[in-house]
Amino acid sequence: MCQDAAATIGPACASVAWADELIVVDSGSTDETVEIVRRHTDRVIHEPWRGYTEQKQFAADLCSHDWVLILDSDEEVSEALAGWLKAWSAEEGEGELAGCDVADMPRENYVMGRHVRAWGPDRQARLFHRGRAVWREDALHDTLDPSPGGRLAHLDGPLLHKRHSDGGFDDYFSGRRMDSRLMLVARDLDARGKRAGLLDLVFRPPMAFLKFLLIKGGWRDGVFGLLIAQKAWVSVQLKYAALWSLQRERRRRGAGPGADRG
Repeated sequence: MCQDAAATIGPACASVAWADELIVVDSGSTDETVEIVRRHTDRVIHEPWRGYTEQKQFAADLCSHDWVLILDSDEEVSEALAGWLKAWSAEEGEGELAGCDVADMPRENYVMGRHVRAWGPDRQARLFHRGRAVWREDALHDTLDPSPGGRLAHLDGPLLHKRHSDGGFDDYFSGRRMDSRLMLVARDLDARGKRAGLLDLVFRPPMAFLKFLLIKGGWRDGVFGLLIAQKAWVSVQLKYAALWSLQRERRRRGAGPGADRG
């Protein structure tokens, strides 16, 4: 899936050049994304954005094979993961994936060109048998579960996320991107019964800061690790502030779940 991803789509496509087929679904690029993609595959499908889950379901339905690997346009398959997948594909479901529906893998995230160790392992379910996987709705991400009675396998080779991004500081903080996602996250939390009160607003942001600085080892990366922990503080604070605002507005209207909660 891609839109205006000229900086990263080339490495993404090149990292899966060994696949039996490569399908790219573009949702309206105005930069050189499609031109770059056509250097790697002729299977470019233009489809207006349907949402995170629906767009990937649409793409999976276009595939010719039962086993599908999904990548975002700013991700790459590492050499270690590619080596495992190429060896496994010849066995078609035997070995480690025998009897499983979905497999996840760790993802290495990069910000301002540096690997964010504190965000690991960040496991992503991206390899699946499309007839034996269940898509779960999520506000910002596609989520795959095994079918009832199925099994989730765990692979070791990582995906590489934003390793070639040219965003610079924008990789660390983008107010525009955060604005576009904030209320989606708040509505998703609200729908799942989460509530935001005084204690959440007071304690959750600093606890997130300490988690990524101390528990997740951000301190090992010096100032960079401090910035990552600070980003967690700000993200959590804004997320729960948006949730509180959403619930306050509903109370003002006097309707819906949580209307009588503080």
